[in-house]
Amino acid sequence: MELIIYAPKEDGFIKSIDWNFEELKQEIEVKAADYMNLVYSDDQIKEAKKDRADLNKFKKALEDKRKDVKAQVMDPYKDFETKIKELVGIVDKAVDNIDSQIKGYEEGLRQAKEKRCREIFGELVGDLDRVVTFEKVFNPKWLNRSTSEKSIKEEIEGILDKVDKELKAINSYTSPYIYEMKEEYLKDFNLTAAIEVKNKLTEAEEKKAVFEAERKRIEAEKRAKLEEEARTVHEAGVSIKEIRLDENGDPYVADITDKEKVIEVTFRVTARESQFDALNRAITMLKNNSEKVEMLDRKEI
Repeated sequence: MELIIYAPKEDGFIKSIDWNFEELKQEIEVKAADYMNLVYSDDQIKEAKKDRADLNKFKKALEDKRKDVKAQVMDPYKDFETKIKELVGIVDKAVDNIDSQIKGYEEGLRQAKEKRCREIFGELVGDLDRVVTFEKVFNPKWLNRSTSEKSIKEEIEGILDKVDKELKAINSYTSPYIYEMKEEYLKDFNLTAAIEVKNKLTEAEEKKAVFEAERKRIEAEKRAKLEEEARTVHEAGVSIKEIRLDENGDPYVADITDKEKVIEVTFRVTARESQFDALNRAITMLKNNSEKVEMLDRKEI
């Protein structure tokens, strides 16, 4: 099969288009120079518009001729291009048929190769099957026809040996973060990343311990200071101030001493439901102005 051009022959194709370019260019440049140096007065605007229209008309004539020549040159090519594409389309259908069969065959080989890779992995993984999956170690290049089973086996053995040693190294750490280290390591089998996790967690725990120690120290100091102040007040019987609430719920400052007597008063209240709001306010005032208030019993009569 061979494409043969009958016409035009090799030397019959258009090499150039001969026309009065130089002559026309010279005339246009002279005419354009006149217009470029021309200055129209207000009274000549009508004439200026006419000159502009004449120049645009000439420009359109040039463009129309260019398009006409292009069409004459391109029409034979467009017809030729359409027919060539038709032939290419016929060939493509045949190529697609062959290509689909080749791809199907190669895909079958890849699937068989992957199955064999899984078998090799299963033979080698041993106890590590709990933490290492085939997908974690799989390398797409294993499916290439040029990759031998021997090289695949050696690569899997290398990965498993590395994982086994590094997991043992992690287990050897006396750290409360072994679990977190393993979780990080098993993402990408990166021992450095696992150690970084341990270091970060350890650092955070140390900072927390320092913070807690400081917090407890401050609390202890406050407690000791309050105890000392209470002891001083008790020994001296000094009058101190306390904020209390009056019957309207407004705060006031009451003088009390540590040696002031504490008296317990028991009383009974009988009230209607409509009086409960006032009663609750009274109870609230009592709570705010006493050491303790408790309800011993409640019943209907």
